[in-house]
Amino acid sequence: MKTIEVDGIKVRIQIWDTAGQERYQTITKQYYRRAQGIFLVYDISSERSYQHIMKWASDVDEYAPDGVQKILIGNKADEEQKRQVGREQGLQLAKEYGMDFYETSACTNLNIKEAHKKELEGLRTYTTDELNVVELEEEASKPEGSEHSPKTCWC
Repeated sequence: MKTIEVDGIKVRIQIWDTAGQERYQTITKQYYRRAQGIFLVYDISSERSYQHIMKWASDVDEYAPDGVQKILIGNKADEEQKRQVGREQGLQLAKEYGMDFYETSACTNLNIKEAHKKELEGLRTYTTDELNVVELEEEASKPEGSEHSPKTCWC
């Protein structure tokens, strides 16, 4: 758990590196239900890593809330000579699942800030929409004319 400040707003983030391990599947399904932003990351130098993403993306679609910000990341872009997954494959998969897409490098810092910025923009939109829904629900639950009714005591 880490708290960062973005535009004066404190945001608590939790990052799980599951490396596609089966043992995390039941745990992550529980976390998807409350997730507001999700990065799905694969290694561009590993076709196997990319294949796992399809399962994770399917789980996200099934268990995460509608409208959750999802970003597909092809990591290790600095290892072009070892590439097994083409950029076009990543773009296509992201399009299929309604995700944004970035190729990044944790070593050279390529597109790291850009991906985080995009995620935070999506979170801001998502949370603003959620707050608007709550306001509408509160307004709808008020009895008609209750704000102008005289207050009386029957005791």
